[in-house]
Amino acid sequence: MAIILQTVRGERFGRYFFPTVAGVGFSQNSLRWNPKIRKEDGFLRMVWGLGTRAVDRISNDYVRVVALSHPQLRPETTARAIRQYSQRYVDVIDLEENAFKTLPADQVLKEVIREGYPYSRFIVSIDQGDYIRNLVSTSGLEDANNLLLTFDHLTKDRNFVKLLRTVLHRLERVYERPVDIEYTVEIVPDYPQPSFRLHILQCRPLSMLDLDTIVQIPTDLPDEDIVFTSYELVPTGKVEGVRYIIFVDPTVYREIGDRAIKLEIGRAIGRLNKELEDRSFIIMGPGRWGSANIDLGVRVSYADIYNTKALVEMSVVSDAGVPSLSYGTHFYQDLVETGIYSLPLHLADPRSKFRWELLRSGKNQLARFLPEDGELIPYLKVIDIQQVAESRRLTILMDGSRDETVGYLVTGNWDDQPDEKGTISTF
Repeated sequence: MAIILQTVRGERFGRYFFPTVAGVGFSQNSLRWNPKIRKEDGFLRMVWGLGTRAVDRISNDYVRVVALSHPQLRPETTARAIRQYSQRYVDVIDLEENAFKTLPADQVLKEVIREGYPYSRFIVSIDQGDYIRNLVSTSGLEDANNLLLTFDHLTKDRNFVKLLRTVLHRLERVYERPVDIEYTVEIVPDYPQPSFRLHILQCRPLSMLDLDTIVQIPTDLPDEDIVFTSYELVPTGKVEGVRYIIFVDPTVYREIGDRAIKLEIGRAIGRLNKELEDRSFIIMGPGRWGSANIDLGVRVSYADIYNTKALVEMSVVSDAGVPSLSYGTHFYQDLVETGIYSLPLHLADPRSKFRWELLRSGKNQLARFLPEDGELIPYLKVIDIQQVAESRRLTILMDGSRDETVGYLVTGNWDDQPDEKGTISTF
């Protein structure tokens, strides 16, 4: 057994100790919400304060996602969306109480600004209701109630962007494969412009990724064969020969008032994960899987889903922005490293399609695999695609270069190996 002692990087501001910028960086970017974004330039998940909010899956908060090829190009397109998906809490060390704390970001901002915090202009914008404006002056900020953590000034700084992009490129070249890092950035006062000092806390290779995979989605698929399509945050790869779908209907889940039932759904999925270990299956249900907030999604851990070929997070609520899913978190990273796709379906997008009737009317096989969980039949379904789709199975093609995915039914000689695990190609 060994113990690793690691220095916590940051600075003291009043009673708190934290870095101004921290997060996770990836040398390759499959999170392409705009065709202008270059995959090879990588991307960042960035927070104010300790980087735990960037690497852990936080149910009630969001991070700033930065595509290093186009750092000012946000997934959100309206003031309402920027407001909704901005960071609300900050992780700090309270030096007076010698304790790690999670506190409201606006509270800590006001406290440290009163103490002369010098970096507000790099991270803060002003919420004007109908629009978000850049910070022009720091005067009066300690009493302001409309501050947002946007990092807009920082993403406009060419030196900052170049530093992160160059380091990620160099690490990828040395490791001879894509990498991710955990980092903090120290802003160093200088004239005429500040400089930046990068601290790499951790670097690891993304060993399971095969970025040379090319996926071409057929243009002549019959409508009756298509199960779903989606056009946002699509990775690259394919999953073939899927026989079973573990399905939690987002509408049904939203109407469950009993917290115990929601928790039991997550536990039952863990049991199904073991029962279906030697079979090819995917999991589909309401978005933000793995969240501690069971109202936002099904509470599972990686140990509950590690045998699935894909985790499909379904977003059915319309909004001007892109919901913060699991991309870049440790939860997501566990999926990627073992070849499991985290695939969002934004069904509020008018371009998207989904065959609700196939899953809602298909016979529920839950009792076949978990006879003791019959009370969950109204909420949790196991659909045998081969049974409900006339001996066909599901193939999922994902083209990250075009942000397009399609799940469709295919015919095959399944009788020889009725429960074969199927195949998967990682991106």
